[in-house]
Amino acid sequence: MRILIFISAIVLSFSGTSKAQVDTVNAQNHKLVMSNLKEGKNSYLVYMTDSLETKRTVGDIWERTTTFTKRDKNEVVEFGWKWLHNDSLFATITNICDRKTMSPIYHYANYKRRGILAYDYKNGLMQPSDTVKNNEATKRGSVKLDIPVISWELDLETYALLPIKKVGQQFDISFFDTNEKAATYHRYEVVGKDDLKLNADLTAKCWLLKINYSPDSYAVFWLTDKSKEVIKMKEYYKGSYRIKVKQY
Repeated sequence: MRILIFISAIVLSFSGTSKAQVDTVNAQNHKLVMSNLKEGKNSYLVYMTDSLETKRTVGDIWERTTTFTKRDKNEVVEFGWKWLHNDSLFATITNICDRKTMSPIYHYANYKRRGILAYDYKNGLMQPSDTVKNNEATKRGSVKLDIPVISWELDLETYALLPIKKVGQQFDISFFDTNEKAATYHRYEVVGKDDLKLNADLTAKCWLLKINYSPDSYAVFWLTDKSKEVIKMKEYYKGSYRIKVKQY
C-alpha cells in the first residue's frame, strides 16, 4: 500500500505538466554508467505465486556471474548464468559483451530440452555461430539488428548501470532477446522509492523501476539506492506474480 500511494502521488505531481524527457539507452551512446559494473556472483530465488501471494511454486535458483576478461585481445565482460530447476540443471548460458558498451559479441545457451543455441553478433546481425557443433540456432537463421542492442538476458546487471537520479526518469532501453525477430526499444520508468523490509532488523532504501509489457502485464524492480543492485522483482501476468529475490 505504501508503494501504491507513493506512485499515485507521483502521477498526480506530473499531471498538467509537460511530459518527462525520455533517455535513450543503447550499446553505442555511452549512457550506461559502466563503472557500476562489478565482478562477482549473485544468486536469485525465482518462483510463481497467486494474486494473493498465498500459494507459490517450488523456486528455481539463478546463479549469475560477472567476469572481466579478454577476447581476441579486446577487453570484454563474460556473464554466466546457471539455471537450476527442480534440483536439476535446466540451462547454462554465457553472454560475452564489450566491456565499455555492453554491446553483445557472443551468446551460448545449452538448454535441457531445447539443446544448444549459439550466436555471433557482427556486421549488424545476430547470426548462428558456425563454429559450434549441434547448434539449433542454424534452423532459425540470422536477425538484422537496426539498433545497438543490449542483451535482455542481462537486465539484472544492466539496471545497475542506468543513470538514475530522481523519480520520474524514463529510459528507452534497446533490450533484445534472442527469440525476437526484430530489435526495438522498451520503456522503463523510475516510479518511486521504497524502504524494502529484508528482515526484522534491516531495510534497504530502493528505487522502483517499472516496465509495462501490456495494459495488464508489468514488472517492478527494487534497485538499492546507491549501488542500484537488483534485490527484488515482482512481475504480474494473468492474475499471477513471478518473484525474484536476491539470496544472501
